[in-house]
Amino acid sequence: MNNFNIRRILVELFQRKLVNGRVSKGNKKLDNLVVGLGFLGLVLLFLEILIYRKTIIELKIPLMIWLTPGIILTPIFYNKLNDIDGMKAHWILHYILHSCMTGAFVLFSFMSINYFFASSSIETKKFKVLETGSLSGGKGSRNKRKPYVVINYEGMEKDLIFPHSEMENVMNSKAVMLDVRKGLFGFDVLDEYQVWE
Repeated sequence: MNNFNIRRILVELFQRKLVNGRVSKGNKKLDNLVVGLGFLGLVLLFLEILIYRKTIIELKIPLMIWLTPGIILTPIFYNKLNDIDGMKAHWILHYILHSCMTGAFVLFSFMSINYFFASSSIETKKFKVLETGSLSGGKGSRNKRKPYVVINYEGMEKDLIFPHSEMENVMNSKAVMLDVRKGLFGFDVLDEYQVWE
């Protein structure tokens, strides 16, 4: 089976199962706005991941903040969004849209406010390294692996990722020194961290 047949089958499945046909001509301006906000939400999710790596917070908290708006807004705006794009779409598509749009905005706001409005006083803490490993590098530099360590930060496991240039030091490390600040919402923010042999 070639790629064209697979693509055709997926398009037919998508149209048959997730979109039940056109209900009106829709509003192209609002439809383009919704699509643009959806893509902006995806960009904010990427930026939020960068902030998450420098914040000491359990993963379930950002996940709840990200996914909850979709649960609330999908039933409220289901018919309105169908009128905007002119298609009668499955509720799962609406949930994904609300999570990637509204959920991403709320999550990015929460994490960035905690991060950028953290206190100015820095506290230094030392933690034992539980585990070391490495992640593959980006596209075009897969061999430049990024080393990481796992620590137990006051009862919660946290991964700390280092640049490729520190591979040998990180893999042989026994402890990590962290400079942390208290975030506005109480979640600690990593200012700097380095391995301690």
